[in-house]
Amino acid sequence: MATRQAGGVNVLVAREAIAAAGAAGRRALPRETGGILLGFRTPNLVVVTRVVVVDDPASSGRTYLRRRRRAQALLNAARQDAGSVVGYVGEWHTHPADQPPSPTDLRALAETARMAPSVVALLVVGYSDQGPERFHSRVASRRGVLPVAAIDLVDIECCALTITGDTTASLEQEAAALLRPSLPETHP
Repeated sequence: MATRQAGGVNVLVAREAIAAAGAAGRRALPRETGGILLGFRTPNLVVVTRVVVVDDPASSGRTYLRRRRRAQALLNAARQDAGSVVGYVGEWHTHPADQPPSPTDLRALAETARMAPSVVALLVVGYSDQGPERFHSRVASRRGVLPVAAIDLVDIECCALTITGDTTASLEQEAAALLRPSLPETHP
């Protein structure tokens, strides 16, 4: 697992999604909180349109563990409210201090990437005394599939994070329109 500067895939986040993550983080302080990222992918972007908070009752100021069963149930419920283009695109959590992803965070991201069919994103929201200070982002993907899953190579890249003023609804509608098969033209 190597971390390097991104050459290809970046992260675009709807302002509503980043606001929801920031608000959840403020409510949880001084503990960490987090959950899953929902959205869609383009060839060069992981587009985050929604965040789902998955509480960890055992979290502390230095640890957060996303509970798998609870996350799956919340993911299923969130996808019912979203369009068919929306799916799992990654993980997010907070750091009560403005710190980038830890080695533990990067190992967890690599493990997630080993199981995912496509690139996954990690968003870490770092806090200062005044609130959300910085948004740290990484993307990860399998480099190739080896006969032994435990040694699948994973690339983790630092990437640009852009917060867009586009709404969740407008981003999801645009993605759905792009993926909708075009109807053949009929001529009289």
